[in-house]
Amino acid sequence: MPTTQANVTMIQRRVSNASLQEIIDAFDEVQLIVYSQNCFQTQKILSTGMPPLLVTNDSVYEYDCPSDCRKTAAVFSESPAKGYSRNVGNERQYYYSNKSYVQADCEGRDANISSVAKIRFRSNPGTTTDKYHHLYYIKPTRITDISIELTLPEETHYLLRKGVVSMFTTEGYGESPYDSAVIEKVAKEIRKKLNSGMGSTSGLTPFQPQYLDYPGSR
Repeated sequence: MPTTQANVTMIQRRVSNASLQEIIDAFDEVQLIVYSQNCFQTQKILSTGMPPLLVTNDSVYEYDCPSDCRKTAAVFSESPAKGYSRNVGNERQYYYSNKSYVQADCEGRDANISSVAKIRFRSNPGTTTDKYHHLYYIKPTRITDISIELTLPEETHYLLRKGVVSMFTTEGYGESPYDSAVIEKVAKEIRKKLNSGMGSTSGLTPFQPQYLDYPGSR
């Protein structure tokens, strides 16, 4: 497996005028560009084959996401929230791993440089520890030092190196449409590999009213 050290050494042969830290920073930036779009293999999945559980508390609507969360894809459960109202909320049927769930009525805010991602429910989620599954896209490990390994699969490293070299060409000699196109092409090719194995295993359909847990229905 090519290490960060090995990748940097190969880059140094191409851009000998760049410092070690500049090359490390470029690797980090290109990797961030790749991860800026959602990919199948950048979803957070546990060894159980399911996303992590989201612990909620009664009458608490907003929650901080885990530190490795970049963006929430969906929050879903096996049954609708109690006290569902026709006038409040928008729960929908959600398919994950070829099984039907209920997507919770909530909105997500992406992580940024100064704050973690957040989830806000539009209706009271109640006190739960094992009800809601939180499917999200991870952040890549930040490359701040040569000892930190890339998050990307090793078969994509040659593409990443190509993107780094193009980034130095663009930054060093002014904006070049050719070099910018190379970086975008590299990111697209890596994302294609990160989406390999993706099937029609998740998605949304309208949740039928007869299956919702309305107040007084029991």
